[in-house]
Amino acid sequence: MNNWCVVVADGARARIFVLEPGGGRAGDSSLVEKADLVNVGYSARGADAPQVRTERNTNRQTGPMHPVGEKREQHRLEVERRFGVQVAARVAALVKDWNDGSIVLVADPRLLGLMRKVLREAVKPEIALKELAKDYTHLSATELREHLASNALIPMRRRNEA
Repeated sequence: MNNWCVVVADGARARIFVLEPGGGRAGDSSLVEKADLVNVGYSARGADAPQVRTERNTNRQTGPMHPVGEKREQHRLEVERRFGVQVAARVAALVKDWNDGSIVLVADPRLLGLMRKVLREAVKPEIALKELAKDYTHLSATELREHLASNALIPMRRRNEA
């Protein structure tokens, strides 16, 4: 398998990389960023945001106290689910010509759970799907490669080039 795609995501952002040969030090392969997607609904304001004043209704004259943050949480979950579908579609378009290879999905645990099935259904069954529940969206391509190689998710650099 020579094809490697790495997806690094959290609720607000997703970065898609491909491991390309000859781009790194002394001809070694390196991660090349192909897409940087932003979830515009993640920090929505105005009509898209749920209308919630506080986490609890503290006005005792209206009746017993009850949590109102659940609506906010359901809204955020739906926004992340939609973003996961968008990212999976972008990855599927990138790897549509692959007959084999691996996709490494690195996401915070909640988004990983939302994206796992969607991504698996979007790509060919011959393409392996590996997962890591971490938030690495802030890492550079070099740092990301080192972290993933140390977790045996992508091939290590050649020893004589480290």
